[in-house]
Amino acid sequence: MKPHTGNCFRAVPGLDRRSEEEQLAEIIGIAQENLEKAEQYSAQLSDELHELMETYGTKDKEALAMFHNTQSQMRENQRDLLRCRKARIKPYFGRIDFRDPRLPQDESYYVGRVGISRNGSEPTVIDWRAPIASVYYENGLGPCTYTVKNEGSQTIELKRKRTYEIADDRLIDFFDSDVVANDELLTKYLARNKSAVLGEIIATIQKEQNAVIRRSPRMNLIVQGVAGSGKTTVAMHRISYILYNYEEDFRPEDFYIIGSNRILLNYITSVLPDLDVYGVSQMTMEQLFIRLLYEDWDPALYSVRHPGRTKNAGPEDAMRIKGSYDWFHDLERFCQDYEEASIPVERVMMDNGVLLIKESTIRSCLKNNPLVSMQGKINMLNRILLTRLENETAGRQMTYPPDVKKELLRKYRRHFGRDVWKGSIFEVYQDFLAAQAEKGKAVPPVENAFDLYDLAALAFLYKRIKETDGIREASHVIIDEAQDFGMTAYGSLAYCLRGCTYTIMGDVSQNIHYGYGLNDWEDLKKLLLKGLPGGFGVLKKSYRNTVEISGFAAGILRHGSFPVYPADPIRRHGAPVRTVSCRDEAEMLRETAGSVRKWQADGRETIAVICRDEEEADAVKKHLGSELLLADTDPATASFTEGIMVLPVEYTKGLEFDAVLLYHPSRENYPAEDAYVKLLYVAATRALHELTIVHMGDLTDLIGKPAPEREMERLPEPRKEDVPAHTDSSIHTGGTSAPGTPNRAVRYETGCASDAAGRKASSAASAPSSQAPAAIYKPRPAGTPADLPVNSSPYPFGASPDSRILQRKDAAGTADLAIRDIKRTRQCFDLISRSGILRLTPITDAVIRVQFLSGGSPDPSPGWWDRRPEGPVAWTARAGKSLVELSTDKVRIQADRRSGALRFFDRDGRRLLSERTALPRQIESGDTIRTWEYFDWQKNEKLAAKGILAEDLERMNHKARYISFGGKRLRMPLLVSEYGYGIGIASEGTVLCCNIPMYGTYLYTEGKRQIDYYFLCGENYSEILGLYQELQKIR
Repeated sequence: MKPHTGNCFRAVPGLDRRSEEEQLAEIIGIAQENLEKAEQYSAQLSDELHELMETYGTKDKEALAMFHNTQSQMRENQRDLLRCRKARIKPYFGRIDFRDPRLPQDESYYVGRVGISRNGSEPTVIDWRAPIASVYYENGLGPCTYTVKNEGSQTIELKRKRTYEIADDRLIDFFDSDVVANDELLTKYLARNKSAVLGEIIATIQKEQNAVIRRSPRMNLIVQGVAGSGKTTVAMHRISYILYNYEEDFRPEDFYIIGSNRILLNYITSVLPDLDVYGVSQMTMEQLFIRLLYEDWDPALYSVRHPGRTKNAGPEDAMRIKGSYDWFHDLERFCQDYEEASIPVERVMMDNGVLLIKESTIRSCLKNNPLVSMQGKINMLNRILLTRLENETAGRQMTYPPDVKKELLRKYRRHFGRDVWKGSIFEVYQDFLAAQAEKGKAVPPVENAFDLYDLAALAFLYKRIKETDGIREASHVIIDEAQDFGMTAYGSLAYCLRGCTYTIMGDVSQNIHYGYGLNDWEDLKKLLLKGLPGGFGVLKKSYRNTVEISGFAAGILRHGSFPVYPADPIRRHGAPVRTVSCRDEAEMLRETAGSVRKWQADGRETIAVICRDEEEADAVKKHLGSELLLADTDPATASFTEGIMVLPVEYTKGLEFDAVLLYHPSRENYPAEDAYVKLLYVAATRALHELTIVHMGDLTDLIGKPAPEREMERLPEPRKEDVPAHTDSSIHTGGTSAPGTPNRAVRYETGCASDAAGRKASSAASAPSSQAPAAIYKPRPAGTPADLPVNSSPYPFGASPDSRILQRKDAAGTADLAIRDIKRTRQCFDLISRSGILRLTPITDAVIRVQFLSGGSPDPSPGWWDRRPEGPVAWTARAGKSLVELSTDKVRIQADRRSGALRFFDRDGRRLLSERTALPRQIESGDTIRTWEYFDWQKNEKLAAKGILAEDLERMNHKARYISFGGKRLRMPLLVSEYGYGIGIASEGTVLCCNIPMYGTYLYTEGKRQIDYYFLCGENYSEILGLYQELQKIR
């Protein structure tokens, strides 16, 4: 894929039928050309592959590399072919005409499943995932906005939104509308069989669904969607959207899809390639927790237990207990007690009376590192202790002989514990269960067969007690049918996969595990959203069922005493729900077979016979299988496809069928209790067009008796300001444009073009953080945001630098940074070298300003980012033989006297960041003053640069990018580390971050004759963001 930039305009085509047919013929021609090119390239690659196999031997390393490279090209070409074939079959489904106020004329684009352009030029058809395509889905005519990643919002005037029906290269119909698909067209689509409906989904995505799909993947999202609202489909389109627009941040392997059963997951896997998604991992929640146990899980010794899948599985009381949030909190407290019993907290004092580490320091380390495992804290405390010992024996006041030093090292190196935990997670879990039993919370012994919540607890114990070197897992987790999992699973997941974000899709009215699943979202919202606005949304429009089926299901739901999110069904009528009473089981089976045959004769492609449990489903399959050809329903191998499936109700979650027969919903199978209300509601809402119930005269009261005539209690919906909105989209740029000129961005693949068709947008204010600190700085005179100057850099945020600027500077003889004098004032701490003055200024206890002033002048020139403390800040400073140190309550900074290099620590002594000892910093004079600040970022440290919006985080691992905002309103560039710190660069011009070892790891600026940045110490991104936003405030 390569970017292409141009300044041509897509003129507005004619509006009458003849003009539209001419446009269709032209675009079909382009799509056909692209398809033929892709097919020719495919044949060429195939010939090359064959030639390599014929010509070279298997031991030829160069030929082997060429062979693998060609194979990779072949795989990508197969995907290109699929895109081109989709474009050829149905090139587009929509059109937008609009006026960009910066341009002299109206423009127009068609919208399709993939983008289409000739030879990579300005696209004729834009991909539905492109930024500007969002206005097709969610805006009415008139002024509207779309958002571009790292650039903010762009305003245009939408003048026309047109929808098309195209089939067999013919324009069937078209119409103009304020909505994507009006009720008439939507009803026409939904009346078709499931396979046909799936093909039209992209064309009929509704506004509220589009908001979920385009929500930033860097923020957690919980979506409550009623039955038939398209939750699973929206989740799949969301993955496709993210991979298209965030290709530098998310790869397919960064996603985990979690589902409640394998049949649902197999269905999702089969559909994703049609959405241009390949290689995404999908698993059940049980499989995920097994994965998180790594080497501790031995499948030869342990197995997974699935309680509750048959009538004879026994009571689910243990699952109710273990799935609850109270149980998880008990587990957290148990781990805390276990840690306190394992790590000594008494002060450590040498025999000669020298205090190495205070008890308060030890307790602070344990308390303030909640995300570090017990073993990690042991190793951290050992490192702190050995650092203190090293400083002591280095000799300021006392000299220690080598043999004494060796003996001291032997004595203290494992004072807090060994480097590796040698215990058994499974034994610790048994201890936890025993402790719970003593509190009156006994559950049956687990032995070597574990249910979901046993596995969740084991994974938590592994991460909380044992792990020291975390293995990179997913960056984004999508959980479908999320209401079926209890809070123990989510508590463990949030702890174990803390570095990722989540998309949670579910419906609490469909919780089939009533005792321990989710009956509301409140606990999960507190856990994952933490009060952030826009993270919870409701999809209340139901598109699946006919009015008749929807009314029947609503009658079942009214038997429940629980609050609900009410569904708003689309008005589509169909056949009435049939209820058939049979004399005996044999007649039930005959009626079932007859109904299925009739549906097949009517052209129904997907048919389900839904039974109460696996035992009943097996019996029905055995009888029907002798008369009808049944589809595979083995969870390990079944894929959702055309045919007849006989399934227990649990396996139908997330699926839908053209016709459903509900088999034997008796009073015994479905008692009139809340838990069974939800279970039966799930079964009834699987049907798209036809629903039949067969029974033996013992019909459950949930169907047989009228529902109570009462208004059901409603669960709280999000406030209008909290509804999810898509907050950023992507733009693929290939250069910069003159001021005021929109920068066209086109992304294309070999043969079949697709696009990002975005425009650079005006600035948008940063999203609020969850917790901004109180005002802590003195305001400096300034006006309104209009007073903010524009960043003078020619480079936009996220642009890639020329490799020539990345080459290492020759450091020979350029600076003498050894500290030769020290000067302390009430406000700052100056460390003076021959090359300049290194000034450390505490702004708060968590924010330290670092300036290096070249030459002898102690007074820097004033700048936009000058910040002063509002009041006195408590800090101390001391100087030793080899180190100089400044400390606040939250930060400790050490400066090496010999090199002048800084090291930053948190209050517990954990090293956060270090300058490079060989050459910490450098300033070069000339026509342009350039500075380099060299940091020793750790190899696996996750770094990100903040864009315009709070959630726009550009990953900086093994990258070089401009992180200043050239041509935009002045903002302080911010670099954030997962280790709990940020660097706010006080520059008004160009700032570049290079994190490529071959070039060096540094921050580069152009402008003033000083290095100037703010070091921000916070436990997480929200806290760092709050400190940064205080620095950003207008003074």
